[in-house]
Amino acid sequence: MSRYRLFVFTLIVGLLSALSLSTVSACGGLFCANIPVAQQGERIIFTINDDETVTAYVQINYTGDAPDFSWVVPVPSVPLVDVAEIATFDEIAAITDPIFMPPPMPNCAPIPQPAMADFDDSDVVEESATAGEVTVLSTGTAGPYAFDVITSDDPDALVVWLRENNYRVEVEMEPFIDVYTAEGMVFLAMKLQPDQGAQDIQPVVMTYNSTQPVIPIRLTAVAANPNMVIQTWVFGDHQAVPTNYAHPEIDMNNMRVSWGSFDGTNYEWLLNQTIDLYQGRAFITEYAQPAENLSDFVRINDELLKDLAENYDYVTRLVGRMSPEEMTADPGFAINDDMRPVSNLYDLTDMNSEIFWGCEDVPIQIFYDESAVPDSFND
Repeated sequence: MSRYRLFVFTLIVGLLSALSLSTVSACGGLFCANIPVAQQGERIIFTINDDETVTAYVQINYTGDAPDFSWVVPVPSVPLVDVAEIATFDEIAAITDPIFMPPPMPNCAPIPQPAMADFDDSDVVEESATAGEVTVLSTGTAGPYAFDVITSDDPDALVVWLRENNYRVEVEMEPFIDVYTAEGMVFLAMKLQPDQGAQDIQPVVMTYNSTQPVIPIRLTAVAANPNMVIQTWVFGDHQAVPTNYAHPEIDMNNMRVSWGSFDGTNYEWLLNQTIDLYQGRAFITEYAQPAENLSDFVRINDELLKDLAENYDYVTRLVGRMSPEEMTADPGFAINDDMRPVSNLYDLTDMNSEIFWGCEDVPIQIFYDESAVPDSFND
């Protein structure tokens, strides 16, 4: 086997390993379960609709007992609730993942070595709150879920109502309920129906009155792992950009082979280091193209994804990475029709092969880009 083919084999194995890790116990972020599950990542698809509504498709990965599952999320209005399939997320992720065309491997390149990853869980304690008046705005079922939409001027009353109605709420989340209540949000609370098990959990679909997608990331901090990846796709008229987070680019001149991580290149490291310059308050665009381009090189199999590609003009994939202490502001996104397209295919064949393949030890410098910071960054 040639050295170049060995690298390609290594890259494939690394990608398969990454896919297997992506299914580690998680709860879609936001707010769920009596013991928060260590979240490795979060995947959300937004559509910005013509009737001044936003639809959010949220992947929920959960490992645990069915009675312990609950999912509570703040929304700006009473939502229409439905379910989707995990296949939609898997297919759009595969189509829009970054692809790298490396320069030829020189004879001086070393041989890759695999690396292992460790994951931790965390424990929580429950406490009670004082009761008050809660209004149930909507109730119903969707797929395996039963749900209620509730509101109250008293956040303590919300906590009591949720617990009395078998929605598990951790004490660490109570301050965030206070914040979202003060901001005028209502709460969608979901749990599994009595005849449903944890294996029946599906992605949740919410359509609510809004013109701007927002991720309520502050609630995610309770159960998130350090450097949690947030993948977001936005379908709309044009490219979507973050409104209150920085929007830097990765300098591809710093691309190197990452021999020790078994993931092919140092792209993930560069992404992490770039976002860290903004204290986790940054999203990087990995793909931004007309939605019809999704089927340029592969056939779309998922019916929902086909529908999204046909009914929306543009799709943007943005990725963030932040630790719990950095989740202090909910990221929002807006359409900007003055942005250049972004391809997920990176042609690195013209790079210095000895630098890329690690024959030369060239220092990497990552620069803070003030122009990438929006005016609302410190809001």
